[in-house]
Amino acid sequence: MLKKTTIWALFSACVVSHGAEYRHGMTMIKPSAQWREALPSGNGEIGALVYGSVNEERVLFNHNKLWYMGKVDEVPDMSAELPVVRDLLLKGNYSEANGHYKKKLLEKGFSARNAVYHPAFDMLVTTDTDRMFEDYSRTLDFETGEVEVQWRDGETRFSRRLFVSIPDHLSAMSISADRAGAVNGDVTLDIHDLNDAIEQSGKSFDPGFTYRTVADGDFIEFHADGSDGGEFGGAVRVVCKNGTMEADGKSIRFSNADEVVLLVGFFANEEGATAMPRVKKQLAAHAGDYGKLFDRHHPLHRAKFNSMGLRLNMADRQDTPNERLLLDAYQNPASPELVEKLFNYGRYLLISSSRAGGYPAGLQGIWNGDYRPPWSGLYGINENLQMTYWQALPGNMQESMMAFYDYFDSHLDEFRYNAKQLWGCRGIYIPPFMSPDSGVMRHTAPHVVYWTDAAGWLASFYYDYYLFTGDEKFLRERAIPFMKEVALFYEDYIVKDANGKNMFLPSQSPENQPADKMITDPKTGRVGKIKVQINSTIAVAIAKEVFGNLVEACEAVGVEQGGVKRWKQMIADMPDYQVNEEGALKEWMHPDFKDNYEHRHQSHLYPLFPGQEITAESDPALYDACRVAIEKRLVIGLKSQTGWSLAHMANVYARLGDGEKALEALNILSRCCLGQNLFTYHNDWRKMGVTLPITWGRTAPFQMDANFGIPAAVMEMLCGSTADMLRLLPALPASWPAGEFHGLLTRTGASASAQWDMAKKEVELTLLAKRNATFSLKLPGEILRLECSRPQAVGASKYGEQYREISLKKGDDLKLKIKLK
Repeated sequence: MLKKTTIWALFSACVVSHGAEYRHGMTMIKPSAQWREALPSGNGEIGALVYGSVNEERVLFNHNKLWYMGKVDEVPDMSAELPVVRDLLLKGNYSEANGHYKKKLLEKGFSARNAVYHPAFDMLVTTDTDRMFEDYSRTLDFETGEVEVQWRDGETRFSRRLFVSIPDHLSAMSISADRAGAVNGDVTLDIHDLNDAIEQSGKSFDPGFTYRTVADGDFIEFHADGSDGGEFGGAVRVVCKNGTMEADGKSIRFSNADEVVLLVGFFANEEGATAMPRVKKQLAAHAGDYGKLFDRHHPLHRAKFNSMGLRLNMADRQDTPNERLLLDAYQNPASPELVEKLFNYGRYLLISSSRAGGYPAGLQGIWNGDYRPPWSGLYGINENLQMTYWQALPGNMQESMMAFYDYFDSHLDEFRYNAKQLWGCRGIYIPPFMSPDSGVMRHTAPHVVYWTDAAGWLASFYYDYYLFTGDEKFLRERAIPFMKEVALFYEDYIVKDANGKNMFLPSQSPENQPADKMITDPKTGRVGKIKVQINSTIAVAIAKEVFGNLVEACEAVGVEQGGVKRWKQMIADMPDYQVNEEGALKEWMHPDFKDNYEHRHQSHLYPLFPGQEITAESDPALYDACRVAIEKRLVIGLKSQTGWSLAHMANVYARLGDGEKALEALNILSRCCLGQNLFTYHNDWRKMGVTLPITWGRTAPFQMDANFGIPAAVMEMLCGSTADMLRLLPALPASWPAGEFHGLLTRTGASASAQWDMAKKEVELTLLAKRNATFSLKLPGEILRLECSRPQAVGASKYGEQYREISLKKGDDLKLKIKLK
């Protein structure tokens, strides 16, 4: 057996050199055996997964408009059932209340289901080989979106490069060699591998598509039918530099070429007879010059990626292969290089799967090879979609954030319909599970139908856009109107208790259930769980946040004086948060519901994170109760956690100022829920005893919400913010002694850039005001000396010596040099 040092030496020898300048990306030294380990590229609508085999390459393409098996039904008028459920709850008849809405919906003939996200097609490329490959690597460049596979065959070095173009809306692949006339092989398009048509149980099924491939001249066409919107498919144009090519009816053979360029176009949900001529015309309009196409694309992608940046791995700037990073993480805490790579990867994945005018990123972003992906690949709006976009605004990715706003604004009429039919309320009700084709509610399960706070949670992103960017036009025209719709719902839905306090019933703490409430089905004897409750803490927190943000927004622009008065009263009537006998913040503010620590969701901590209501300064006692509550989850409920819940936990600990515990959550995630290409999984795919033991088909469910949640956690650890406070390095772990970030946006209205060296006790901070801003700055320790470029902008703080009061006008910059004791 090789010694560990020898293994590391072998790995180091395989690192691909890309010159002196550090490249943001990842390197792997073996190809993928399946699509989940392939390398992703995308332009926000089209996704590509490159497997990386030398001889028989496969590229899976996705189009984010391709969904099937969906069904929308009219929602019956259920408003008369709301008083019935409330009466059952108030009488303590929780079992009957739990199933009441489902029972009545089914009795009224309601039948609907979310659509399922499915693959588009595969491109199969064969590259002829003479000898055993050597010097193999496959790389992904986060700054450009380009995937490259390289190897040496004898004395000849080959390269395949691919990207998905932002401006030209196509995918381009170049196959080249360093010897003239050395490129030989063939290409075709086909339905994605039907071995991936399996149920959650692992049983195979027929997805029911009809499809055909036709090759003629320099084009290969792929036509398919069976998606909900109709036909879909695409074409590849083969451009051969020197050499020859020949079509055989289903594929094109290329021989003795210097380079072969493959241009791939797509269509979705339209008749192929109309779409295919357009796609072929689009591809024919390009000269087939890969370099020119790439030069049009990469500055656009690069500008998005480099809008914000981070360095944690200050000492060693090598691009260590994933295989080595992961093996190291199995034995040791996650290295700064791995955390930095995960940070950059999460930003890359969101940029590549979400853009203005398109759909928001789903559970798998836009990359999926399953015909029945986990949870259909839908939008989970009781945690997952929100986690996807936590990083977008602080990470300076406003354009990616626009897909979120565009999508939800476009479905407002359907959300109003839901509120009226289900609850008899004005305003909007957004279902917790959605697919892009409709905003109409399609579920009957208690944990779904009784979750009435999805719209309120989403509303926080609307107000945040103004806080982070200072865009008053957006505040007036989009944020305030959306928040008013949510407020209207709460005004109608909330009732008063005997003391005049607001009551939320029915209520739900997402997917959790009280520890002492169970249901036994009298017919089957099966034991179930109560998923309907009263006064869940998250419901109170979200409603308070909506009303509070709406008041602040309307007062800032001088509108809705009557509404402001009503909303302030709604805030005044909110019940106080409660702490249980163990000192933890309670999940339900009702004596009948006992806290259940063994659960992945951490919903009751909403007022701490992702909300900003509870802070160390605003309420030290509740702040400590939040700490106790999350520690219960980490110790008692660790086997109930998931990849995404560990990312959530890291964010919570960052808000608590505990960098070591935040990093511990990321360490656990890195050890149990990362794939070879750093895609995250719902739970441990190796079944090592931590996290929920769920299998979907052949492996644990793949979903990249944790990929998106990791950058959010890292930013919270380095620079957290509320509207009135910025915390510099609030949760810095000891293993990150030096580093820097730039372009991080904050809710104070100022962007932040910083460098730190804790060995020297030196920190530098630069702030740039996006709008007029007055806020407190919490410094990362006791101050020995503070130098600033605008002394008049920095004053003493009511919070003490570790804080400063900052006042900036729009456009001002402020530089601080801090020497710590």
